Amino acid sequence: MIQKKELSKRGLILAMSVLTAGIFGLNQRLDALETRVADDTIPQNVLNLDLCTLAYQLYHQSLCLPLDPWYDIMSRPGSDRRTNIRRFTHDYAKTLGMATATDKHSEQGFYSGPNAARGWANSNLNLDPVLTNYKQIDPKLPMFTRDGAIFLAALAPTYVTENLKAVEGIRYKTKPTSFPCDDVERFEIRKYQGGKDHLVVFEGGTGLTDDTDPAWSLMGFVLMRKTPPGYDAHIVFRGSRSGAALGGTIWKAQDAIGDSKGNPDWITDLRAKRQVEKPLISKVGKVTEGFSEALPTMLGTITACCKHLQQNYPTPEHIYVTGHSLGAALASQFVSATLLGSYGDELRNAVKGWPWEKTKLLAYAQPIPGDAAWAAQFNKISPTSEHYWVDGDVVVEASSNRAVRLIIDDGEHCGKQNKLSKVADCVDNVHEVFVIRAALLRAQPGLSQRIAGITTWAYYDSFSKMIEGQPVSYMYPGAAVPHIVTERNLRNILQNYHFGTEFERWLEQVYARMIAQKSSYIGLKLQKTLDERRRLVLQLVQRIKKPPSDDNVQALDSLVDDFNVINGKLGLSVEEQWIYLGTILSTFQNTTLTLNELNSKPLIKKCLGSKFNKD
Repeated sequence: MIQKKELSKRGLILAMSVLTAGIFGLNQRLDALETRVADDTIPQNVLNLDLCTLAYQLYHQSLCLPLDPWYDIMSRPGSDRRTNIRRFTHDYAKTLGMATATDKHSEQGFYSGPNAARGWANSNLNLDPVLTNYKQIDPKLPMFTRDGAIFLAALAPTYVTENLKAVEGIRYKTKPTSFPCDDVERFEIRKYQGGKDHLVVFEGGTGLTDDTDPAWSLMGFVLMRKTPPGYDAHIVFRGSRSGAALGGTIWKAQDAIGDSKGNPDWITDLRAKRQVEKPLISKVGKVTEGFSEALPTMLGTITACCKHLQQNYPTPEHIYVTGHSLGAALASQFVSATLLGSYGDELRNAVKGWPWEKTKLLAYAQPIPGDAAWAAQFNKISPTSEHYWVDGDVVVEASSNRAVRLIIDDGEHCGKQNKLSKVADCVDNVHEVFVIRAALLRAQPGLSQRIAGITTWAYYDSFSKMIEGQPVSYMYPGAAVPHIVTERNLRNILQNYHFGTEFERWLEQVYARMIAQKSSYIGLKLQKTLDERRRLVLQLVQRIKKPPSDDNVQALDSLVDDFNVINGKLGLSVEEQWIYLGTILSTFQNTTLTLNELNSKPLIKKCLGSKFNKD
């Protein structure tokens, strides 16, 4: 409930605006003021969790192959199909690494993933080559991916992004040889009119071990956020993404649990068995190995983000550090590095004047970040830090299991521990960020509909179900139907992904090579048959590259013909449907076709509704 003092404050602000605004544009000013006043009532535990959603959103937007960024659909037990996809994608990454930015607004030259995508040597070929492009992010647009066996759509709440005025990035200029590394460069991504908030994304690496290089990606952002008194700084780390569930990731992508092969994020996650001494992060106790290997790859870019913002904004009143899952572990160790490690000395010298000693951690579903001695010292020096999770989260609670303690070093969580009650009628994994949000909302009744009445994250059985707003995941009672990706914004989303161009390049450079390899199949295959399959894929690529017709009837007929090129001819119907969906979306991106027109063709409608889980 808003107190009388707050109502008086609101009335004073509105009265002043009436006196100064004039008649023209008054409604817009009042709306903006209402928004900013409403923001005052948003609890920090909800705000920072919504920033975690934004971190996931931005990372997913950077993915170059949103229909299958983790190559899940290519997995065929008993064949080298996925192995060949990985091998040829690493080769393709080399061609991306040769590209240079023709101007500061170009997406060329901003690819990342394996070293090769950056134009660097010695890519870690054991890691899945998850290709990204930092220039593709737009906080005000939703994202979607085919996430494992289902579609995912997410969009951070409007109150988080509506006041942005600039989005920039910090990445490494040359291949780092040690960490922290300060050889970085800043680049522009987006500018908006009228805002006051400034967001800078930072690059980092996961999947590295003592003697191997990481895969590079967007690992989070630093946000300078306007508040009534001034500004707050938020340092946000993203969580891990791998598409398939843990079991699928291990068996499809790795040789064995803990082997440094497969999805980069999961390599970092799985290297959590040992606690090690790491003075850079803490001079007291020990910290979890996998996270302590990954965090230093981000320290140079985070420092540069903060230094850039320090030079352009007043000193923040508060510094919040947050993250979910993997991001929570990284956030915890970052606060440790700031307050307990040698990195803190470097940071305070580089970013003078910021109140680093008051840095507050807000962690969600935190894996074990360190041992008991470390956690005790952390809690002593940062008594306001907090950790939130939902009862039954195995990632958080696994360490209490005796069997688990036999194979991993003992460790402890840090911060004040806040276990949230399970959400009634929710059958989704309690580790999920949207489930934690629902639990937080239930624990804090009375929040405005602007906060509680939205769905920020949803899973769908098919592309059609996503567009129709029919999720299979939990919806908070009273929240609006999750129309996150819609016909209205889909074309902009696809253009933001550079979807058509990226899709046809990957088909040509990777998939067409894979499909002609005998090792991609179970059993004997004639090379003549496989060469014909490759020819058909390349024929389809040329059709996708062809400028679409301005006549929608002709464009639809051409789409039907596209499917006939590959239908029943590539050996696996699920991959044919997947390729056809990419073809449909490429055409939709570059024409004025409507979804109703697409659904008027049975072949297209069937593909849009496919679950892509049966051959």
